[in-house]
Amino acid sequence: MAGFLCVLISVTGPVALLFQAAQTGHLTTLQIDSWLFTIFFGSGLFGFLLTLRYGIPVIGAWGGATTALLVTSLPTHPFPEVIGAFFIASVALIIVGASGLFGKFIHLVPRPVVMAMLAGVLFNFGVQVFSSMKSGLLLALAMVIVFFIGRSIKMRAPILLSLAVGLIIAGFESKLLNPHLAGSIVHPQWVTPTFSIASTLNLALPIFLLVMTTQNATGTAVLFNMNYEAPVNAIVTMGGVLSFLSAGFGGSGVNVAAMTAAIGSGPEADPNPKTRYFAGFVSGIIYMLLGLFASVETGLLGALPVVLVSALAGLALIPTIGSSLHEALIDPEYRDAGLAALLISVSGITFLNVGAPFWGLVGGIVIHQFTLWAKAFSKNT
Repeated sequence: MAGFLCVLISVTGPVALLFQAAQTGHLTTLQIDSWLFTIFFGSGLFGFLLTLRYGIPVIGAWGGATTALLVTSLPTHPFPEVIGAFFIASVALIIVGASGLFGKFIHLVPRPVVMAMLAGVLFNFGVQVFSSMKSGLLLALAMVIVFFIGRSIKMRAPILLSLAVGLIIAGFESKLLNPHLAGSIVHPQWVTPTFSIASTLNLALPIFLLVMTTQNATGTAVLFNMNYEAPVNAIVTMGGVLSFLSAGFGGSGVNVAAMTAAIGSGPEADPNPKTRYFAGFVSGIIYMLLGLFASVETGLLGALPVVLVSALAGLALIPTIGSSLHEALIDPEYRDAGLAALLISVSGITFLNVGAPFWGLVGGIVIHQFTLWAKAFSKNT
């Protein structure tokens, strides 16, 4: 049940976000099916192989934060450029994982600055939860209320309750369309990548940093906290290899789960830590089956009203926005740098054809260096 719940959470809010990104990029239904296939099947294969190899509950996933980045980037970058960025990011992950430099690399860019950039990228998705009330007040408001009630009573997955309420209200308001469900196995669509400096800085670099910090670092930390010896380098390398193999088919990358990792690796999944690996095994099998029939998910999402999908995607990111802001601003030494990175990333500015997330990272790092220099100067004087 824990393995099933890990998958169920991932195929609601995070997939709604992916669907939103695909719509902004005007992707075809076949391209969306191919994208879903790569992340579902890749996540399943990732968790399945690592779970069996190491006997610990490794849950596969894909980066919700990287998907959110694509919502704003797909309208300004052709899809082949985005594919090229996926390839570059996956090669960088393979290098870091295979070389064993994960631990050293993670300290090169200050984590609070990366978290601030992430909060800036996700900020507007949190805002859209409430702005969606303009076109569907009852539907969006009910989903928001139920979501926060669920969080207040410590529900594992309040997003599922919010989705259920949204579906009921959308049904009463006759806003649900008849889904076009295709029961055939997905045929992945190859996209020939193109490469540019702009897409490398706007997409490949932020994707690489977000996967390293918000997914791999967080997911392995959860395993360590559950007293498992997480195979860090194998996790990073496997994620990079599978991401590389799927990038040409629209795959935005797979990695170890962060949000759902605790569900499959905690004592609630199984009191016996030696048999808890079964959660990773089950989630892997379910993911791969969903990947083969990803077109069903596309059909179901296409039947939902825009307000519901928009609210669902935003609500799924609210916990990440909160934790990112907390990490970005809690340490006074990084607060100015984090605030600068946050505001620059939210601003949406473009300079030299390079987007706001990159300049948010640059601005945060520069201001942090100023803070360190000023601190050292005051000590010397």
